[in-house]
Amino acid sequence: MAAATPDSGGLIRWTTESDPEGPGSSRITPVLLTGQEPIRITPDWLWSPTSLKGALGDLNFAKGKPAGRARRKVEDLARGLRLSADPDTVADESVVYELRLGNDRSRYMQGAYAGFNLGRASEHVHIAGEPGKVLADRPDTVSIVLGGCNGSSRATISTNPEGRRTSFQLGGYGAEGNADEFITSAGFVPWLSFYEENLACLAATFAGNVMVHSPESTRYSVVIDVPWRAYWLYMLSAVQRGQTSARAYKRWREEVTRRSRLGSDRTVDILREVLGDRFDRTEIIDQDELAPLGEILEDMEPGRAPDVQALVDAMRNAGDELWNLLLDPELRSQVKVKGRFLDPEIRTVQELCGTSYVVAVLRRMLAGAVMSVNDYVETTIEQYVQAWTDVLVQHGRLAFRGTSFAVYPFSHFVPLEEGGVMYRRDPGRVVTVNDRDGISGFDHGWWLDPVELLPGSYLR
Repeated sequence: MAAATPDSGGLIRWTTESDPEGPGSSRITPVLLTGQEPIRITPDWLWSPTSLKGALGDLNFAKGKPAGRARRKVEDLARGLRLSADPDTVADESVVYELRLGNDRSRYMQGAYAGFNLGRASEHVHIAGEPGKVLADRPDTVSIVLGGCNGSSRATISTNPEGRRTSFQLGGYGAEGNADEFITSAGFVPWLSFYEENLACLAATFAGNVMVHSPESTRYSVVIDVPWRAYWLYMLSAVQRGQTSARAYKRWREEVTRRSRLGSDRTVDILREVLGDRFDRTEIIDQDELAPLGEILEDMEPGRAPDVQALVDAMRNAGDELWNLLLDPELRSQVKVKGRFLDPEIRTVQELCGTSYVVAVLRRMLAGAVMSVNDYVETTIEQYVQAWTDVLVQHGRLAFRGTSFAVYPFSHFVPLEEGGVMYRRDPGRVVTVNDRDGISGFDHGWWLDPVELLPGSYLR
């Protein structure tokens, strides 16, 4: 088993890539983060032992404010949750920078992940929102929302009448679920993908570690938000256009339901391992915000499929006050995200599914402070939560007992491809170790299931 902190000192992070020496195969390469010089992990990620200022090659870090702000938020989190460690020791000097490529092909710094040390774990996290304000009154009750996606590019499989894979691959094409040909069958491989295993370990281990190091008097509720009926909806357009059969759609629902259960159970199992005796005192909430659509979606078949507006109307008629507020055209027109106001009506499956996650967080805010933990792909969700909070509070429509912030731990496994995300660049469950320098303790050319690396990578 490879260690997260090798004998030579420093941290190991892994890059994943499709192996150019073999079609369909992948390899995994350890990167040792140590020394006094910055290290480029991938084209998208840069590690530095200290905050950077000024120019570094073609990058400009200006006065280093993003890194300073990221570190300050880590300290605020440590103080607000009264963690059993001094905030100055929890917040590490090292930084992982998220890099992006601009339209002019020049690279710029998108954001900073501050070092976060707690127990034996050494992480880097980006925090959206202000934990110092959310936790200002040292709340006795905190909700933690954990979630992720089902499947991945390698784990989602659909076929056409000739038995070939169709374009309905969630990992490769996102949530649109559009297919250019008839879908004979759609589902998932039987086992969880590496993406799913990694995200469950990343989020649940971080959340559990924070909980273990919190005072015994702090009560936690954990909301497991693994998509369920949201994924049923991803075949809506195919059913509407008659590009699948009732039987295939039924199987897809069964596969999604099974997959969601697998993901939720895996997350809970990791929490149980991390929390130990404290697990029995933690409330676990497994709730699907799109449950009111269950009967409609179960009855749906080619020739009898609702449009998105009918689904929105069904959610309005379910009698849930929170959903009714988020579907109110007048209120939606006042919610501004990324410089644009929301459309008065939800018009796409993606919008409806995204709204369900926002509702899950806002619902917990009615009870108190909320910390959501997810991977960096979902950073925009917190912007929607904050924008909706502002509008709902301003209009006095709801009395929130708390507000929210989001923590995005940096994955210890990142695609080497520029702009690649693990969901669409899942390396699979068998990879070749690319380690000519012997950093990891594995022989170069050794093959393994990367899930074996997870317990040693996310320490606690």
